[in-house]
Amino acid sequence: MTTCANCHGPITGAGYAGRADGDRPAPLYCCFGCLAVGERACDAGACGAGAEPEFAQLGWRLGVGVLVVGQSMIFGLALNVHDDVPPAARDLAQWGILAGTALVAALLGGPLVRAAARELRRGRLTIEALFLLTATGALAASLQAHLTGHGKIYFEVVSVLLVVYTLGKVIGARSRAAALAGSRAWGDRLSLCRLLDAGGAARTVAVADVRPGDVVEVHPGELVPVDGLVRDGTGFVAESAVSGEPFAVVRRPGDRVLAGSASFDAAFRVTATASGREREIDRLLKVVEEARDKPLSLQSRADRLGRWLFPLVVLTALGTFAYWSWAAGAGWEVGLFNAMSVLLVACPCVIGLATPVVVWSALNRLAERGVIVNSGDALERLAAVDRVMFDKTGTLTDDAFALVDIRTVAVGAERAKLLGWLSLVQAQSSHPVAKPFAELPRPFAPGAEPRVESLHAVPGCGVVAQLVEADGTRHEVKAGVAEWAAAGAGAPEPDGSKAVHISVDGAWAGVAVLTERLRDSTPRALTHFAKLGVPVQVLTGDVPGRAEALGLPDARGGMLPDEKRAAIARARADGAKPLFVGDGINDASALASAHVGVALASGTDLAVSAAPVTLYRGDLSALPWAVELSRSAVRAVRVNLARAVAYNLVGMTLAACGVLHPVVAAVLMVVSSLTLIFSSTRVGCGHEEPTPPAPLPEGKGEKDPPPSPLPEGRGEENKGRAETLSPGEGSFSPFPSGRGAGGVGLAHALAFALQGAAFLLLLAALRTPVAGALTLVGFATVGAGLAVAWHRCAVPHWLDMCFGMVTFGNLGMVLGWWADNGCAALPDHACCGCVEAMREGVMRPWMWVGMLALANVAMKWFGKGPAPGGEHAVAMYTGGNVGMALGMIGGGWLAAQTTLANMVAGVALSFAGMTAGMLAGMLAGTWLVERLLVGLRAVGFWPAGWRIGATRTS
Repeated sequence: MTTCANCHGPITGAGYAGRADGDRPAPLYCCFGCLAVGERACDAGACGAGAEPEFAQLGWRLGVGVLVVGQSMIFGLALNVHDDVPPAARDLAQWGILAGTALVAALLGGPLVRAAARELRRGRLTIEALFLLTATGALAASLQAHLTGHGKIYFEVVSVLLVVYTLGKVIGARSRAAALAGSRAWGDRLSLCRLLDAGGAARTVAVADVRPGDVVEVHPGELVPVDGLVRDGTGFVAESAVSGEPFAVVRRPGDRVLAGSASFDAAFRVTATASGREREIDRLLKVVEEARDKPLSLQSRADRLGRWLFPLVVLTALGTFAYWSWAAGAGWEVGLFNAMSVLLVACPCVIGLATPVVVWSALNRLAERGVIVNSGDALERLAAVDRVMFDKTGTLTDDAFALVDIRTVAVGAERAKLLGWLSLVQAQSSHPVAKPFAELPRPFAPGAEPRVESLHAVPGCGVVAQLVEADGTRHEVKAGVAEWAAAGAGAPEPDGSKAVHISVDGAWAGVAVLTERLRDSTPRALTHFAKLGVPVQVLTGDVPGRAEALGLPDARGGMLPDEKRAAIARARADGAKPLFVGDGINDASALASAHVGVALASGTDLAVSAAPVTLYRGDLSALPWAVELSRSAVRAVRVNLARAVAYNLVGMTLAACGVLHPVVAAVLMVVSSLTLIFSSTRVGCGHEEPTPPAPLPEGKGEKDPPPSPLPEGRGEENKGRAETLSPGEGSFSPFPSGRGAGGVGLAHALAFALQGAAFLLLLAALRTPVAGALTLVGFATVGAGLAVAWHRCAVPHWLDMCFGMVTFGNLGMVLGWWADNGCAALPDHACCGCVEAMREGVMRPWMWVGMLALANVAMKWFGKGPAPGGEHAVAMYTGGNVGMALGMIGGGWLAAQTTLANMVAGVALSFAGMTAGMLAGMLAGTWLVERLLVGLRAVGFWPAGWRIGATRTS
């Protein structure tokens, strides 16, 4: 898959070509925004290094453009409002606005022109080229009207469009780059280290420069940057991010540590055992990166949609221009502006981004939990799983068995020699059953130890080895099931235990009794699968009695590898989509045959290579969580595609009908892109969180480990960081944990401040310099104060809903009020126009659409706490919306009962009445519907297919 040189997202179609630089081929970009960011990064000498160096340069250009546009809009508004401006002053002001437009075009038009020209040379017509064509036409029409004195002048509109379009594209490009960089976050945090030279002096270098044998220094609270052995230092280390160990463990000199582990309370010196490019985490990140190049089947559908959308946009724009210019007789200027609106509101790149942003975010979240998926297609198959089949030994049970007893025919020295032979043979095997034998004593003198010449594993039976003694005597040693290891083997197998029979040269020599125990995560995984409605079956080569003794459901025992594969094949033939989880050589064929195979990373290489999904850390409870996350991801992809198609079709239709002003169309395009990116990166955030990583063992603290042997003073500047190391630092996540952080409060403040600007549009009486300034400053000040209080104080959920209604909902209502009035100021005695329209039986839509749309956006994505779920979410989006509409009617009607002579006072009273009504209606509607849903659930009257979680009570 071809990816963008800036954001690394997939390129739909031919993409946008950058400039070739010597031997460097021309880079490809997914959109004009990435082209502008990427090319300016190259201008700053930072090609491939991200967008930071160029953004400052582009930032001042946009800043100047915004200032010029603001002044142009003020002068343009003054000229349009006041008809008594002297002709000479009007002419001078219009020449000034034209000069401002020329300056904005010089600052921001260059990248657009170069991109359009470069694509035209490649034989491609782009949205940018058509936008430039219409903008140039509008500028020419305005210039003609200015020179002749007849027609409308749109100088400031052209400059506004250049600023909004460029700013929107650049913000979109940077947002995509940030959203798609999640899986690289681990590598970024572990890209630097402190390397010690022969004299013990430390210097900061790139981890990629570290070679085996180099020594790096790790301070308390920091992540270990390399795989290696501890040379100096003793202390607690959090390894949950790399090994799944739920508690911090003590690491001493000689112990192995992996990159990504976190030191709690000690300084370490670590000798690297692998280069900085060959760490365990590098291998995992490579798998995740490669999975991006194997997209979901839905991506091909999105690519097809993107390919036909562009011709549709072009045809719609041409048809719009023709209709308004000639068929409607409105003039070519109107046709040109409406065609420009079509081009600006359309966003084909959103279609192409609908899939990868979701998939890449999901792959990153799965990797954080230790579930490594090697392709996007495997993610889609994981979402479709409807049955789970587990291997038992080493999968549902712990890797280590306990060796309870060994009964042998031989006694004395011969018995000791036999046990030594078993230790040598089983040490060559990676099977979980073999591990306890490898720890048996080996009573051989130095130089007299037998040699294992060959070892062969027989799936489902055991192992056979050729062993050669020091004097050259050869023996065949078998260890496995009774029927295979030795005919007529004695010692019946105890219930619930495993017997490994031993034969030497064909003669039965003894039996070993082992016991096994379930993994700690097995009960949680089985319970979670049951909640998901996914049946679980156990396929094991052991006798069924052992699985039943462990409490495992629906166990089928005595199965050879081919029988496991056949059972999976039968399930798939019946229409099921089974997930198989295994770890051994005998599971390889079953893993390859399943709809999705999951191999434990601790298993054999053959099993891992046969499965498209690998589970690290051994936490089986991550599997049902992964299925649930995959389902959410696939569902989000479908929703994103539907939303993107609907947005483009509805937006182009409104623009073609002349409803959308070009500036409004450009703003909508930016908002749609950012909304899709934000919602896509939140996939899976509402699901069960990973197991909290690495708390210190109970009763343990800083004083328990012996003091570090490092020279005194090392790491003093980081003293105390162990206390502030958050669990999240042990398992990094690039996604925010809640919705109330970062710029959400700023968004609320901005929404409230923009209400002042909306009132200036709605009320001509406020357009005097003093009244306008007081209105804008007043709303901005109150909005900032409310946002600060909201951010700092504990806000209950009902108040959080009201806050979003007052900021975003009211903004949508006032803008809709203005749109319902033909995008003009209200005439006299029209302050209650919405109520009067309802009395006359005419429903004016935009006040309702604006209020409901922005209010729901605030409740969904701009709340302070986590997004609500369960009955409360259903009630909030149904009863709450109905209540807001009814409350708006009631509040407006009550306000209309009072007659005021002053227009501003009348609008303020109507605004206050509708706001109070909407707040009361929203809370009452939500409460009533939620109570109804809880009652229906309590009496069992709820459709089985509707799975709604617990009620939110905050």
